[in-house]
Amino acid sequence: MKIQCAEGITGRIMKLSPLRWILSSLVFVALSVGVPFLICQKIGAQSGTLNPALFSKALLASILGLLFLYFLTDALRLYYVLRVLGHRLKILDLGKLTFINILFSNITPLATGGGFAQIWYLSRRGIPLGVATAATTLRTLLAMGFIFLPVPFLVLKLPLFRGSEILTSSGLLLGFFAAAYLSLFLLMLFRLKWFLWIFDVFTQVLACIRVVKPETLASWRRVLFRETVRFSRCIKIYLRGEKRDLLLSVACTVVFLVSLFSFPALLLWGWGYSFNYFHVTGMLVVSTCLMYFAPSPGGSGFAEGVFGIFFASLVAPSDLVGIIVAWRFLTIYLGMLIGIPVVLCELFGRGSKSV
Repeated sequence: MKIQCAEGITGRIMKLSPLRWILSSLVFVALSVGVPFLICQKIGAQSGTLNPALFSKALLASILGLLFLYFLTDALRLYYVLRVLGHRLKILDLGKLTFINILFSNITPLATGGGFAQIWYLSRRGIPLGVATAATTLRTLLAMGFIFLPVPFLVLKLPLFRGSEILTSSGLLLGFFAAAYLSLFLLMLFRLKWFLWIFDVFTQVLACIRVVKPETLASWRRVLFRETVRFSRCIKIYLRGEKRDLLLSVACTVVFLVSLFSFPALLLWGWGYSFNYFHVTGMLVVSTCLMYFAPSPGGSGFAEGVFGIFFASLVAPSDLVGIIVAWRFLTIYLGMLIGIPVVLCELFGRGSKSV
């Protein structure tokens, strides 16, 4: 029953009409272009041109090295999670999967499509659907844990949040949500009954104020119970797995996140700015946490806007938009551009299987 349910959801995601994928992609492009343009107009910059220093040999070599580390560890963190669960993936398939995930996670709201696309691809490569679902879930949760955990402390320590009441209040609220999010996952793992009790109380309140029908709440509870049991089992299997592979999956996740958060610092260095590396990466951690709650495809628009707000005090208006565009290109757009031919080849190439 669980496998059939997951297979049905994954199949529906991958069989969405081309029009819906095109519309979602257009929203992503519109927000990705429109928000930097609005920032450019707001700050009164004449243009969003790139600084010629970006094309220096030293900076280009550094960018290429960081890109290699970024894509490599992104692939390896799933590879070692799969190994903990007793399965292996070929290097070529691992590379394809990395770029498929980047593409789909950025053209679907709340990054939901990336996980389903990975499950779909893994199942086509002989990985059992239950294992594929567990692996992609664990891969995401590892990253979320390392991102969400430091957010409350960063909000309290970063100078950015101490200089504005609005940012301080917003940051503390975000820190609260991050802590609550992690607490719910811990309850699901160690105190499942407590988690279900909290859910029941919450749904009873919704029923009392007639926001949701009782039949709908009962359906929600059945789905939640099934998914939380599956989640708890996956985590326990992972923790009981081969310790070497487990540690390597954690290490690759940490290196992946550090490389991801280091791109703005590298660009600021190339532009000739002096800055505190830990402050810059800390602001990226907070903004990335915020992106998990953004309803737009891949957090587009929100990512550029938050980056502009956070870094406006560190960067000259004439450079801000150029740094935003370069940052998004290196961390998102480049991977998506590589992912497009990979997906087309997988869907329509020779020997492709029917979805």
